[in-house]
Amino acid sequence: MNTDNKFQARLAYLRALIDDDLQGNHVVPKGYLLEAVKKHGSELSLTQEDVERYVKHLETVYGTSQEDGHILKKDFHEWYTPQERRSIDFHYWRRLERYWIKKTILPRDVVRSVDKVTDEIMGYLGNPRDKTSWNRRRGLVMGHVQMGKTTNYSALISKAADSGYRIIIVLAGLTNSLRYQTQVRLDKSFVGRSSVSDATHNKVYDVANILRGEVEGYRPRFPFCGTTQLSDFNTATSGAIGAHQGNFADPILFVTKKNPKVLEKLTSWLQGLNHGELLDGPMLVIDDEADNASINTSQNPQLITAINGGIRKLLGTTKQTTYVGYTATPFANIFIDPESEDAMLHEDLFPADFIKSLDPPSNYVGASRLFSENGDLREACVRLLGDDYVNLLPLKHTSSLRVPQLPESLKKAVREYVLFRAIRIATGHGTQHSAMLVNVSRFNAVQEQIKDKIEDLLEELSAGIGAWSKTASWQSSPVMNELHRVWEEEYSQLQDISIRWDDVRDHLDESISSIEPKLVNMRGSGIDYEKAPPGGLHIIGIGGLALARGLTLEGLAVSYVLRNVGAADTLLQMGRWFGYRPGFDRLCRVHITPSLQEDFAAVSESVEELRTDFERMAVLGKTPHEFGLKVRQSPTGIAITAANKMRTATTISLAEDFSVRHVQAHTLHDSDAKNEINGKRILAFAGQLSQQYSRSFRSNQKNALVWNAIPGRLVVDLLRSMDFPQVEFSGLESEGAGLLSSYIEDRLGSETKEWDVAFPFARSTGGNTSPMEFPLAPNDPDGSKAYCRKRTGAIVSEGGSIRVNRKNALSFGHDDFAYGEDEAKYEERATEIKRQEEERDPKGREPSEVWVHLKARSRPLLLIHFLQLEPAPEYAGKVKLSLDKPAVAVSIALPGTQIQCKERRYQASKRLFELLERMRNESESDEEMPDE
Repeated sequence: MNTDNKFQARLAYLRALIDDDLQGNHVVPKGYLLEAVKKHGSELSLTQEDVERYVKHLETVYGTSQEDGHILKKDFHEWYTPQERRSIDFHYWRRLERYWIKKTILPRDVVRSVDKVTDEIMGYLGNPRDKTSWNRRRGLVMGHVQMGKTTNYSALISKAADSGYRIIIVLAGLTNSLRYQTQVRLDKSFVGRSSVSDATHNKVYDVANILRGEVEGYRPRFPFCGTTQLSDFNTATSGAIGAHQGNFADPILFVTKKNPKVLEKLTSWLQGLNHGELLDGPMLVIDDEADNASINTSQNPQLITAINGGIRKLLGTTKQTTYVGYTATPFANIFIDPESEDAMLHEDLFPADFIKSLDPPSNYVGASRLFSENGDLREACVRLLGDDYVNLLPLKHTSSLRVPQLPESLKKAVREYVLFRAIRIATGHGTQHSAMLVNVSRFNAVQEQIKDKIEDLLEELSAGIGAWSKTASWQSSPVMNELHRVWEEEYSQLQDISIRWDDVRDHLDESISSIEPKLVNMRGSGIDYEKAPPGGLHIIGIGGLALARGLTLEGLAVSYVLRNVGAADTLLQMGRWFGYRPGFDRLCRVHITPSLQEDFAAVSESVEELRTDFERMAVLGKTPHEFGLKVRQSPTGIAITAANKMRTATTISLAEDFSVRHVQAHTLHDSDAKNEINGKRILAFAGQLSQQYSRSFRSNQKNALVWNAIPGRLVVDLLRSMDFPQVEFSGLESEGAGLLSSYIEDRLGSETKEWDVAFPFARSTGGNTSPMEFPLAPNDPDGSKAYCRKRTGAIVSEGGSIRVNRKNALSFGHDDFAYGEDEAKYEERATEIKRQEEERDPKGREPSEVWVHLKARSRPLLLIHFLQLEPAPEYAGKVKLSLDKPAVAVSIALPGTQIQCKERRYQASKRLFELLERMRNESESDEEMPDE
């Protein structure tokens, strides 16, 4: 038995003993695992190092927690009650639950949460035993990228089959590789045997026999499979199923691609079972990656219309059907038909009955841990690329690009993966699957060149390692010296591992010998973990679309990504490195460009805000319809609305809710001419305030010039006269109306009738040797000077714009929101709002300080900023804007609203398309969808 297998066998032994001790209790006392391993491991002669290693792994199983999420639902009768469940023979679910606990590293509390959450979802599906009170249910489950959505719907399918659902269809993405991966997973978790089994070949999986010996007289049952690991649904093999109307005594499972021809064949076959009449069903359709292709948001509207129509026809083959979409990025599903509220509500795939938001387990590695400023894995794992790729693999290129050599940064990433493999071997985990991801081009021809050059690099490394790695004179080898340099930079100081360079050196030969580069695209052969050798699969996956949607690379450790992506959903789906990395999270490396890191941070923040809104609406008992409107009016959703109609419509319907938001013009034109025009309009505005409004006054309190109760019409006129590149501020119609100015104008008769206006400044130089004077003199009797506030870290963006800093922050904390208010009353309101929100939040979390202080304002506030910008070091010398003159920007602090947001029709101008296209669409890919 090799070292890794021995470790796994001992781990299973310890788990069995600990489970007996716990007797089903999910709560593990502090310090219990250490004492349990010492006690039960005494007969195994474990060293202190062994004990620590086993405890670390067991902490993942017993120390990981998971909340149960939130739900929005219509008010309908819930049938899946405890009393109803007592009458159900839970064959499929019972064996799956036991399999997870006994045979996998799935944490105990995660199994508990999946059980509870899927019980909840079952209650909102149609009751398969009730043939009269329902005909169609539609729902959506929102997870996180690589969080374990398949785990959730495996449990849901098992419970649905036990309860009486007889036709179960899983729509598993666009690619053969993703369909195959899903079929294998469901074979192992639900079917119980390989779907390619026949009279001479019958591969039975552990889940089928897990209850043998525990349940008296247990005999495994196997559902029919209408698709197999080898093939999608086709009429040539459907006859072997032997099904016709009325004989679905056992469930039948189909795992199929979202392909128009396949959907049409399956629909026709189902219709033919009852001579064109509706089947009794009931049918459960699981739409995996439900925002991808099912909704009309793709670059190819004709193809997607066919898929969307195909799914809807499929749902119409039975008298009773439940459709449940699963996705980590639900924006397109919520938007489905943006033309009108009524059309959205009645669209067949809109989740009108329920939306369930899943919380990830505590050991999940997501965007916040990797990319947020305070993420615990950001410094350890994320590596920002320089410009060594620019001339070799430019972000914008065509399929004819010729790649002369790999960038040095990519070569380093490959060396990291070789070292990672050696470390895992040295620590006894060498047989577990591992992977490296390379996503640098959307074109197959370029991907093939990258694969060839990585193969050349591996051959070079292999030759050097084979000749020198185990010799005392290894330093004579350039290959070994480069590997040692990467070891010193990346791994030598990690506290997670207790091995030395010489230990790693001993395993380099074994490490590199098993690494295989593979194309993961429509032309590649795919990844078959079912046929993995005993030592596991260790691959470098090179691809584009197939790598960015749904496909899981087991044990992904090193990622290298060069892609231009704008949309929130597309961007997050690229994050194949999200997920679970038990025992090796700090060994992982993610190589991306600075702009991509910033995009991930910004998008993850937007998505979390959306999820916070979801939780708040769930507490208030809102419906999916109300949440759909909320998303459509959020900044995350603007571009998706437009993208659905971008190629055919002459007008676009948009709306956005700016209530309780601080909207900042944080992105400026990198142009002196445009900044000067904005500056002149601001100074004219200030002069108008001083000359025309007797109630205006100047104040040095908190270092700002402040005017009270200014007419909102002046604010709208100012915003429409200024030029900022962000969608919220940009003119979308010929008269210059923008989303923000339209929102304000809609409320000029009430909530935005009067405004406070503030020009904040600094009193000290802040240590600047050359401070920039504030353009408006405060007229102080003592003659003291005022200075522009300084913002460091400005970033040059694509399209001739400059962001003021990485945080997109113009203001200096929520104190800015108090300008124009009676401070005592303002703080009193803020304190009371905070108290109410804390009482309302079921998790007892404190609400955002920014949100609280915006909510406390009695009037909206216009903040006008004169800034001294200082570029981030990597952008020094690249800024066209004169840095010796103030940069002009504005921000708006808006309290809450009681007025419904209006959809407005905007002309589909070239400028609007450019703005929205930049946010929404990933570039075209030459990866062709297979016909079947």
